[in-house]
Amino acid sequence: MPRKSNPSVTSPDPRLNRALWQWLTLGMLAVALLPAARGSTLWLGWLPFWAVLAPLAALAVLHRQVLMTAWRTVLVRAPRRRRQRGANRQARRAGFRSSARQPSQYAA
Repeated sequence: MPRKSNPSVTSPDPRLNRALWQWLTLGMLAVALLPAARGSTLWLGWLPFWAVLAPLAALAVLHRQVLMTAWRTVLVRAPRRRRQRGANRQARRAGFRSSARQPSQYAA
C-alpha cells in the first residue's frame, strides 16, 4: 500500500530526537541507581521530573503525529460493544408484583 505524503507533516529533527532519547536513558539510569537523584532540590525542584518525565513529554510532543496515527488505528480496529437487548420488555423488580400481595397482608 503506497504511503500518502502530507507536506504539512515533517519528520522530527534527528539531532533533537537523539538528544532527548539520551537524556531519557541517562535520567532513568540516574534515578534507578543514585538515591540522590530521587529527591528534590531548591533550585531545580523534583529531580525525577527533570530526569525522566520532561524528556518523555518532549518526545511525545516531538512524535505526536506518529502517536495520533497509531491511536487512530487502535480505535478503528477495536470492535464496538453493543448492549444485548432482551425482547424489548420493561425491566421488572422482584417482589413488587401485584399478584404476590394478598389482601390479608394489609389487615391488622
